[in-house]
Amino acid sequence: MKFPLHQPTLKLLTGLSGIELGAASHNPFGVNAINVAPKFDEDLFQDNQVNMGEQPTKIDMYGEADNIPVKDKSQDFVLSSHVFEHIPDPISALLEWQRVIKPGGYVVMIVPQPDALAGDNRPLSTYDRLVKAHREKWKIETAPAENLYGGKGGHYWKFTSTTLRKFLENLKTANDGIPAVNWQLLGTEDPDSKVGNGFWLAYRVP
Repeated sequence: MKFPLHQPTLKLLTGLSGIELGAASHNPFGVNAINVAPKFDEDLFQDNQVNMGEQPTKIDMYGEADNIPVKDKSQDFVLSSHVFEHIPDPISALLEWQRVIKPGGYVVMIVPQPDALAGDNRPLSTYDRLVKAHREKWKIETAPAENLYGGKGGHYWKFTSTTLRKFLENLKTANDGIPAVNWQLLGTEDPDSKVGNGFWLAYRVP
């Protein structure tokens, strides 16, 4: 089973080269990207793709969303699909993406709708909670269990397109001891036309 290519992403990223976090063979994007995924998640990562009836995508480089082993300003884009909600400390990940992307490059993400998981009755994630995770440097081993849905490595965060865009808006100026993430919103799609249970956001990184 394969989901279709995503035309808004193709339009934005064709001809560029960058990073896809946790690329999966059943959810291809058709762009020129190296696949970066964590070593600790490799077996689950591959099993999920086999369960979808596909040969697993090769991991090109071991790394995590907040620790990508590439040089500063070396990538045209970072692409993630159904990854952001799994990151214990999303602010550190955003700062890492800002580090690796060339000026004028892109961040493209698809994030699940708040009702994507049956039975997930948690409230929407708040800015204060996300800042707390950053200050305390949450990791998979240390993130509070009450913040998690689906077991270790599951969903830490829950957004709508509006609340996630507002979160990024709040980071545009340096505050709370956090460097500015002053990105330009280029496009939204809600729901996304890829898998259909999320929303798509595209940003330009200055």
